[in-house]
Amino acid sequence: MNILLISANREKSPYPVGPIGASYVAKALLADGHSVEILDLCFTDAPDEAINTAIAKTSPGLIGLSIRNVDNLTYPKSTSYLPYIASLAVLLRKTGIPVVVGGSGFSLFPEGLLRRLKLDYGITGEGEAAMRGFAAHLSKGADISGIPNLAYFKGGVFHQNPIRTEEAFSSPARELLDNQRYFLLGGMANVQTKRGCPFTCVYCTYPYLDGNKIRCRKSTDVVDELEAMLDKWKLDYVFFVDDIFNHPAKQAIGICKEIINRGLELDWTCFATPYGMTRELLGLMKEAGCKAIEFGTDAASEVMLKNMGKSFTKEDVMAVSRISSEEGVQAAHYLILGGPGETEETLKEAFDFMDALVPRAVIVMAGVRIYPNTVLEKISIEQGMIRKGESLLDSRFYISPLIGEDKLLTMIERHASERPNWVVPALDIRSSEEGMAFLRRTGYRGPLWDLLGQPSKQGRVG
Repeated sequence: MNILLISANREKSPYPVGPIGASYVAKALLADGHSVEILDLCFTDAPDEAINTAIAKTSPGLIGLSIRNVDNLTYPKSTSYLPYIASLAVLLRKTGIPVVVGGSGFSLFPEGLLRRLKLDYGITGEGEAAMRGFAAHLSKGADISGIPNLAYFKGGVFHQNPIRTEEAFSSPARELLDNQRYFLLGGMANVQTKRGCPFTCVYCTYPYLDGNKIRCRKSTDVVDELEAMLDKWKLDYVFFVDDIFNHPAKQAIGICKEIINRGLELDWTCFATPYGMTRELLGLMKEAGCKAIEFGTDAASEVMLKNMGKSFTKEDVMAVSRISSEEGVQAAHYLILGGPGETEETLKEAFDFMDALVPRAVIVMAGVRIYPNTVLEKISIEQGMIRKGESLLDSRFYISPLIGEDKLLTMIERHASERPNWVVPALDIRSSEEGMAFLRRTGYRGPLWDLLGQPSKQGRVG
């Protein structure tokens, strides 16, 4: 069967990210003998024309529509992608070709999106096995209703089959992506080494999407992919997109040692948790090419760390900040401010703590996007911010009533504007999309926050 996978994402801020989710699905379908093409709409100014051209070229018997996000997760400048996605659905419905929706954006709102898009089928969670099953059943004219992960309407009634995850996964069909264009404009190639998350952050969707059990790729398999990327496309700077690269430590150590043993000349950045990061691991990461780490710190007062469901303390954050500095690895800390229990006092504590740490960058989000199937959704219902059963497809943000929107934004803007290492995209503080694009055109690789200045009055904790 000819299958066309369409990546709907067109967001390029802070940098464009290659659709490796669609390429994972493509690899699974190719293994079954299907002919697969990926239409990536990220760089097109005429999506409808691109879709019509791709359909005419490939004559697909099945179309997959991948939705990465339904909005930009940014408060107070929330931008919805739903009108754009709906316009794609209108065009696809007219073709009469079976359409299956998937991607992380869809998986969070399966019923709401199928209703909004007026489509019949979608896949929640991992798409490889389910899409293979759907294509096989479609080819045979068999009943598709028993396929795991499938969400569908039948007789006007919504059905959601149980979500399953696969124990093992490998590299995607990266040859179907425009790797060099993403590398040129984004400065990094994206690689996934694990799925699932065992942590219990109150706002996070990863345990729901990928399961709460970590499933790791073999270290040799990951480094095989890195080596192939270097050889085929000269992709010598990588971002490991795992939510927590350093956990479990055994896998992180294995990947680093394999990179070192093979003598691969590449640099990389990753997301990490302060929990469990040691000097030994960080030193090994540096030896293997790690240039910078983005820590999902999210809060910087003891009260808010607990309220946000974090698995570490301020002392842990102090420790990773200290060893990162001493080992010469640049560090950024993400903060999500305004969560349950946030007050002026906890906010001031967070400000003072980050001033003392003096990381290379502090990247701030104001307010917390409320998603289904999270603890934050339950808290929001209990506090009367949303109604039980209310659709969250159109973005809703939690802001602690103990501080309020105006005070939260005013305090963040005042503090961040005076510190050259603070980035607040929602308030346009050091986050110019035009400036970032210019730097990429000059050939700069890696995270752009690494170019930020440091405060003139430096202080160190510990």
